[in-house]
Amino acid sequence: MRIAIWFSGAAGSGVNTSGLLLWNLLASKGYTILADKEYASIIKGDNNDFFLYISDQPGEYFLNKTIDFFFAFDDYAVSKNQKFYTLKNTINVKDQICKHKNVFCFWAALKAMNIPLEEWEKLIKEQFSGDKLEDNITDLMGGYGYMQWLGTHDGDRSKTIGEAKTLMFGNECIAKGAIEAGMDFYAAYPMTPASSLIDVVTTDNRVTFFQGEDEIAVSMAMLGAKVAGKRSMCGTSGGGFALMTESISFSNQAEIGGVYVLAQRDGPSTGTPTYTGQADLTYALNASFGDTFPIVLAPSTFEEGYTQIGKALNWSDIYQHPVILLTDKQFSEWYIAINPKDLKAEEIKRGKLVQGSEGYKRYEFTKDGISPWTTPGTENGEFITTSYEHDEYGATNEDPEIKKAMQDKRDQKLKTFIQQEFTEDFYGYEIINPDAEKFFITYGWNRFVLEDYIRNNKDQKIGLIVIKVFQPFDLRLKTFLEQKNSQIQLLIFVEMNASGQLQRLVTEQCVLNQPIREGKLTNHRKYTLYPIFGEEVTL
Repeated sequence: MRIAIWFSGAAGSGVNTSGLLLWNLLASKGYTILADKEYASIIKGDNNDFFLYISDQPGEYFLNKTIDFFFAFDDYAVSKNQKFYTLKNTINVKDQICKHKNVFCFWAALKAMNIPLEEWEKLIKEQFSGDKLEDNITDLMGGYGYMQWLGTHDGDRSKTIGEAKTLMFGNECIAKGAIEAGMDFYAAYPMTPASSLIDVVTTDNRVTFFQGEDEIAVSMAMLGAKVAGKRSMCGTSGGGFALMTESISFSNQAEIGGVYVLAQRDGPSTGTPTYTGQADLTYALNASFGDTFPIVLAPSTFEEGYTQIGKALNWSDIYQHPVILLTDKQFSEWYIAINPKDLKAEEIKRGKLVQGSEGYKRYEFTKDGISPWTTPGTENGEFITTSYEHDEYGATNEDPEIKKAMQDKRDQKLKTFIQQEFTEDFYGYEIINPDAEKFFITYGWNRFVLEDYIRNNKDQKIGLIVIKVFQPFDLRLKTFLEQKNSQIQLLIFVEMNASGQLQRLVTEQCVLNQPIREGKLTNHRKYTLYPIFGEEVTL
């Protein structure tokens, strides 16, 4: 049993409240829920939306253009959204007499799902008193009565069907996973859709938060805290990340590390900042100069986001190398009903953090390319942090042989990463249905729409490949595709950009442009602000 419910009205009219109330109610009953908010960057005079996709099957996330119940607060909500969505039952409450349209619509939604009136009368009386209680009771009766008059409903969702779940959004999972993995310094300048990371970290006294005047200050403050021994992270989007990129090159040269959360949004420059896209992958892979390359990874589920950010912090310490966690607007701001038991914090690993010693060399040449590191104030552990090329102690040096040796040393760290991280316990990708004849290849939250398509088309022998670590690339995928080539009929790259950045990366790394794969590569690319919907997925 699946249902999509949408609340839509002017900015400031409380559509999020309607959605979150309904969300909390259904999550407490054990339903699987995917929810999101859509809002324009035009602060006044535009339309805001909150929608919920609800299933009674565990793990059955879906995202469709067809909306079963569309609760509109005004005419503009209808005219704007009917251009993009199929609105099966539109309930426009613009002329309804009520104190609060959002509360009225929340109660109407309960009636649409046949949840008994008595259950929510009791809830209101427990939470409100006085005038607020009277207002809510009035709106409750009005919304319920209105839907009863319309005679429109869909199934019965009054019963508890499973263990109660917790409401969480993507940036919340990332921030909390980072904190539980030891992050104690976070720097940011507010920038949609990364801004809500700030909302989470500032509620935890284990984290020192710094808001700089711009993203240059933010990234350099993060590196300063990292040099001081803190588990440090910063977050941004779009043009903010562009300002941070010089610090990534500095981090590489000085072997500092640090974690950068890049929440993608649509378009170059300011673009359309409150809508989604996946056009920054190539930039993230090359977001540095001087022949340097950051580690880049991307979660595809909230549980992965919670764990992967801990891996990013560990890799930052172990390899003393910049790490980018790549998300997008959908991942950052989507909500799901999650069981906290499924969130596993990564064990803290600090690499070669050592006590000082006589003759300590901060950039000592080692077989694995990784030098021992200390924190300021460590006896016999003094060092120089410099953006210039240097010798083993950190002193500026322009000797050609030392330059080559240092470049080789820094390159060796990523080779060591491949040897140490890509094991039988961890892959840089995930394969669903490895014996399939056709494979979608994607990353991030696109996986849920594709998994839903596979679930509903089991007879078509479809599989899914989700890339999770982009750089360094796990070449075991190349081996898999070579071994399975005779049975694979089609590889469909699914991504939200116009240039096919994911397809270009995987094609290059897995050498897919060969005669034996002629006619087997195709793609689905969407770059029109909205995420990929189930109705748009085809083979």
